[in-house]
Amino acid sequence: MVGREILEVLYSPVSAFRKIIEKPDFKGVLLILLIVISSTLVLQLVYNTKQHYETRAPTNDNWTEALTNKHVWTSSGSLSLDTTDYQMANVSISSSVLDATTIWLKLTDIEPINCSDATGYNELFFWINWTNQDGLPARSGTIKLFSGSEDNYFETNLDSLLGSSGEWINTTLSVGSTHDWSSTNSPDWQNITGIELMLEWSDSSNLTMKIDGLFFRNFVSPIESVGLEEAILYIFLSVTFSVGMNWILWAGILIIVSKLFGEELGQWNTFFVIIGHALIVTAVYTLVSALIFTSLPILNMPLESDLQIVAFSEIWLPTIVYQAGTLILWAGEVWIAALAAVVIRLMKNVAWGKAATIALVAFGLRFVLRFFFGA
Repeated sequence: MVGREILEVLYSPVSAFRKIIEKPDFKGVLLILLIVISSTLVLQLVYNTKQHYETRAPTNDNWTEALTNKHVWTSSGSLSLDTTDYQMANVSISSSVLDATTIWLKLTDIEPINCSDATGYNELFFWINWTNQDGLPARSGTIKLFSGSEDNYFETNLDSLLGSSGEWINTTLSVGSTHDWSSTNSPDWQNITGIELMLEWSDSSNLTMKIDGLFFRNFVSPIESVGLEEAILYIFLSVTFSVGMNWILWAGILIIVSKLFGEELGQWNTFFVIIGHALIVTAVYTLVSALIFTSLPILNMPLESDLQIVAFSEIWLPTIVYQAGTLILWAGEVWIAALAAVVIRLMKNVAWGKAATIALVAFGLRFVLRFFFGA
């Protein structure tokens, strides 16, 4: 009978709540909470597999904030820190040469970076700015990734990524054995220990090259980063708290608002049991949203919060999938409010209009409190 009444809430709420009000059953609420927690867990797992967060090596912009630390910069010209022209943090690394056809910057003595396909970083990110006194474009550009020593390295060209003189260019290169890098001697993608960038011109000129925001990175889902079992445990605890808080807030707000409208709903524990049955709709709309969200594209989230907003606005927000899934979640809250109106109507035999008004006010307060409790 408990299971039948729970299902009846979905398709015949008036009949179901008449039975529940006559004989409130706490076992039914426990079953509903278990179902809701399970469905919300599914939704959160889907959501978390679709969001990948950036990890970096180094974590901060350390390599381009100092000429030497644990790392060492060398160059073919005069090496300095530029405190006026940079893209990240406070400075950039700058090298200048007079009357030359080539210029290079080299970073060595970095802790070994793992760029293996299975477990390592898969991108190299940096900003580059070059200046040719005569304004001529570079004939070629190359980047080397040293492995253990400068005799062992991977190499690829930057010819199509160099931009114009005096212009900062943001460059992201895919790294790893499946990408277009040539190798010399015996480099190892699990042991990258240095980087060299070189630009070359056909004719001599005064040249400058600047590097900023240099780091390896990848994007991994929270579930992948902590492991499936730990992720499920963490999400389960978070979801259990959220579902419990949602139940408490809905019941508590309805009791308070009903009193403001001159209606006493009886013992609070009994009302909690009754209104708890309305939460079964949560399982329905969360599972529907979870199914829809499986079609979301992967959202790569940078470390910077402002860039996260940009990424979300460009990748998820405009999609019909995200809009539909989110709309269903909010429609589900309206569904709960409608069931709350049914409960109040049946418990106190008040007019439908008054019951609907109480539920509507409660919905508004619930909406506001969501920003404080996050549930």
